[in-house]
Amino acid sequence: MSYDEPLVGGLSIALSMIATFIAVGPWDQPYDLRSIRAVRARYGKPVARGVWIAIAVAAFSSGVAILGGIRPSYAEQQVGNR
Repeated sequence: MSYDEPLVGGLSIALSMIATFIAVGPWDQPYDLRSIRAVRARYGKPVARGVWIAIAVAAFSSGVAILGGIRPSYAEQQVGNR
């Protein structure tokens, strides 16, 4: 495991927790982001909450994959100083 993988994986999991708190919380400010505001205007707040939950799930799963060392087949782990 590289020295930066725990940082990136932990940051991804932390951002997933923030997105989850936004989805279940009573705040309206995060729904003023342009993309989320467009979803909210077209489909309503429940679907916008679903978008926040999807962001949280994607960030959490990528964080777990990074911390678990899961890599695509074309990625090789760097050894040494490059």
